[in-house]
Amino acid sequence: MTKLPNSQYLTWFNEIEKILWSFYKHFENLCSECALYTISSVKNSSRENRFNWCCCMIDNQVNDNWETLNNVQSRFDNNWYEKIKKNSFDLGRNRMPGNGPCPALGPSGCLLTKLRPVTCTTQLCEKMLIILQRLKIIPGFKSVPLQIEDIVPLKNILPILYGYHKDKKVKLEEKLEYIKAIKELTTRFGSIDRQIRKNIINEVILEFKK
Repeated sequence: MTKLPNSQYLTWFNEIEKILWSFYKHFENLCSECALYTISSVKNSSRENRFNWCCCMIDNQVNDNWETLNNVQSRFDNNWYEKIKKNSFDLGRNRMPGNGPCPALGPSGCLLTKLRPVTCTTQLCEKMLIILQRLKIIPGFKSVPLQIEDIVPLKNILPILYGYHKDKKVKLEEKLEYIKAIKELTTRFGSIDRQIRKNIINEVILEFKK
């Protein structure tokens, strides 16, 4: 029998997760525009720029992280998977470049309201990295998705908190350091004039649609 994740660690994970959501909210309409563009491309049988499509439609993090994710979500609702499947976004018979779409993807976004897989919680797609670079939040970027720990010097504690490494421990000080760093990054991002931020975001969206 698989050992269940530590309750305290999941509480810490959720605390960090909420702060990360505050950071991602500063990307405004980026994810929704990316999703709409992907849906339009699929319906029109267009395969151009398919690797710029919505990551939730290309990847299936529920499948890739099933054992640990199921252990975590089942602590709160044994029927969690059946519930999200009822509201999953349906692309019909259209095939995606990866193993997506993710069954947790609904018409308005992710159907998992807390304790999403680690990759979903911290991933920065190429579009996000370009936006952060142009706003001078980060000095540069790579043309591949990164995790937030790749741009902020942080110990990668989230997989441990989520239950992937039962033999490893996270100290309270490490959790507090992580939170402090993400809050500082969020403040820097949010302190930029919103119109300037939105202009850059829309600029990048248009570039990736070409």
